Amino acid sequence: MSNTQPTLCLIHEAISNDSAIAKVALLHARTALDAGWKVSVVAQRLDESLRERVEWLKLHVPRRSFFYKWVTAGHFIRKALGERRFDVIHSHQPQAAALADVFHCHFLTRVAYERKCLEMRSGLRPKMIRLQQQGVLYAEDRCYRRWNPATHMIFCSDLLRTEFSRLYGPPPSQEVMVNACPPVKFPSAEQRAAARRHWVGEDFKGLVLGYLGGLQERKGFKRILSALAGKSDVFLLMGGQFTQGFSDPALGGRMKAVGLVDDVPGFFAASDAFIVPSLFDPCPLVVFEAASRGTPVIATNGVGNLHELLEHDAGLLWRPEDDLTKVVAAAAARREELNAGARRMAEAVSERRQGGRLLEVYDEALKRKGQSRAIAVGN
Repeated sequence: MSNTQPTLCLIHEAISNDSAIAKVALLHARTALDAGWKVSVVAQRLDESLRERVEWLKLHVPRRSFFYKWVTAGHFIRKALGERRFDVIHSHQPQAAALADVFHCHFLTRVAYERKCLEMRSGLRPKMIRLQQQGVLYAEDRCYRRWNPATHMIFCSDLLRTEFSRLYGPPPSQEVMVNACPPVKFPSAEQRAAARRHWVGEDFKGLVLGYLGGLQERKGFKRILSALAGKSDVFLLMGGQFTQGFSDPALGGRMKAVGLVDDVPGFFAASDAFIVPSLFDPCPLVVFEAASRGTPVIATNGVGNLHELLEHDAGLLWRPEDDLTKVVAAAAARREELNAGARRMAEAVSERRQGGRLLEVYDEALKRKGQSRAIAVGN
């Protein structure tokens, strides 16, 4: 066993709290650091907490269309790496998968296209967005059809692994590693009441259903609006990108759209149930985040971590053909039971457990190269 400090390079344009994937990459960096790895990162944005702990190889991301950013990312990643060599390279971007020992697959544009949940609106701007999405689709296809068999693929859900294998064939080296669930921290009854007053007010006496997916076709907001149209017993608390000021006449005064949300725990606390109605969402962190904050979660079959919700009795399935108000009522009525399930789920896929498995993956990558080290999994 080598006594030298092993080196790890993590690749993603953001290693921070800016997005779900950025949060996952941030947790991976902290896990490796705590286990004694020497960590370098290729990123444009880096969390303040890591700047004194890692070597930051700054990534240039051009201020152009997202298609241009996608197709040039591989070039700029290689430029940031230069001639550097590392014991293990772990990429969260497919453009760098070919040079990585470990690649984390979070999404498949081809599946989103098949499920008709890319840009669908009419008009010139949506048409331009749609053309860029199609360009990314073909570039991603090319990347995955020329897969490096030496790279170990980590899928964030069984849903994603199944779809990848259907489209491109199963990678020779692969596994599913669900994103980690944060520790449980349930609000008190007083905190929930205060949050409801803040976010909803005191006029509505029925159940509050929270949603944070914004006005994205893929996130399924239209499913909720359709299901709640003409219903009087559920109030929709809607957040996320482009929702500020949004309204639907069919819901009357039984909805509030608040835009981007800074106080996410408060948003969860104000909700009697929280819904993730996505058409395709491989492993949304918000499922675990809501459950760990004590809000019963409702999800559709397009949500990759629905499996964990149901396995641990931590949430409920909603099929769009079913009456959503009845599912919301059932979730709210079973809050204590579902909270107990959330505790089990948070332990089963805890940051400690998932981090321990990640360190084993790194050690296996070292062994494939003829190196080895002790694994620090934690207690």
